[in-house]
Amino acid sequence: MSTERPVYEMLRAAAGRVSGHMPGHKGSAPFGPLNLYALDITELPHTDDLYSPEGALREAEVRYARAAGSAEALFLHNGSTAGNHVMLQLYARAGDTVLLPRNAHLSAVNGCVPVGAHVVWMPVTQQADGWCRVTEETALRCLREHPEAKALLLTRPDYFGACVPLERIVAAAHAQGTRVLVDEAHGAHLPWLEGIPSAGACGADAWVQSVHKTLPGLTGAAVLHLARAEDRPAAMRILRREQTSSPSFLLMLSIDDSRAWMEDGGRARLRAVVRATEEVRAQLPGLGYRDAHAAWRETGFALDPTRLVIDAPQGGHALAEALAREGVDVEMADQRRVVLILSAMDTPDTLRRVAEALGRIPPVRSELPPLPDVTALPEAAMEVRQAVLADWETVPFDRAAGRIAAQAAGLYPPGVPQVCPGEVIAEETARMLAQAGPRQRFGTEGEGMLCVKL
Repeated sequence: MSTERPVYEMLRAAAGRVSGHMPGHKGSAPFGPLNLYALDITELPHTDDLYSPEGALREAEVRYARAAGSAEALFLHNGSTAGNHVMLQLYARAGDTVLLPRNAHLSAVNGCVPVGAHVVWMPVTQQADGWCRVTEETALRCLREHPEAKALLLTRPDYFGACVPLERIVAAAHAQGTRVLVDEAHGAHLPWLEGIPSAGACGADAWVQSVHKTLPGLTGAAVLHLARAEDRPAAMRILRREQTSSPSFLLMLSIDDSRAWMEDGGRARLRAVVRATEEVRAQLPGLGYRDAHAAWRETGFALDPTRLVIDAPQGGHALAEALAREGVDVEMADQRRVVLILSAMDTPDTLRRVAEALGRIPPVRSELPPLPDVTALPEAAMEVRQAVLADWETVPFDRAAGRIAAQAAGLYPPGVPQVCPGEVIAEETARMLAQAGPRQRFGTEGEGMLCVKL
């Protein structure tokens, strides 16, 4: 009887397709194949210790900080989630005001729970095509209205590759003593990409990058950057609480190798990927599709040229399914578009295969449903920490209106919460979530919502 290895078989079946998604290594080791099991070693006298690095790990962090333009680089093996938690706990204390974008990653919300911070939400601006973003003007207004804020966190780039301009925000924040934190999970390649500076170059106090998203790192590999070296000891103390005491040397190897590979010609490789991506963008109209970035260029946001966002007449989910049948897997699809994440590990052949697949898919126009308005902020009845840690119960949608949410919930797209922990659930929100299918909503529990127990 043969030994069954279901996970291996699953991964083997998924390999070899066109990867328009993370991880950024795209199935290839940057310096050639490795026997990972032979290199999976623990802390020994002749290796190093992530939480007290003195040898190779410390040298690798110093080299990464130099490459990325930070004073300190802390290697992470729990993704940018750990970095968001550390940043918030580093600069905020119980009761302090923290400004969060409404479209923040869930890890930013969860990072405020151990702090006990008072969260002030920065609302999104929503375009007719559903793209939601926190604008420079909104961030500046929130800073003026909350001079007591200890920290402001922004997401840059967003999933679509859009980067809010930071310089004026950083200047205004620092003038009133507010720290600027940036979830730059999708921007680990920015230090080597021409034309879009990373958060550190714009003056941020701390920023986190997911090496596995846009560089050739293994999944979970990330780096927390600090603008001031004196913040490192406190950040390390927090990091020990947030991560396992048995970190993976393989992830740390992939972080160091990603940096080394990018320094050895990374800019040229990114230029080649950008050129190939621009060629596909130029072909889209002739194929019956449209470059989503074209409609956003007048917003003042920089747009990452390695992020291919395609408006789909038939709807994003339908196009993603058709591309999958052609052997092309995208990172994300919503009702109106698909998103492909490209990295320096991609080649012009990757983009050629994407264009050929699009050419075989008829762009049949479909009637797309209206998108929910997510710009309004619900009434807040509790602090985030209080609501998350309270006793909870699952309440059916038809009885959830008026209850206090115990977790963030909303529709996807656009992926922006319509209610966050501690907020009162509106009747319209409960109704829309009830009418949506399970794959269209997030933060719900079966056919109900997680609410603070009465």
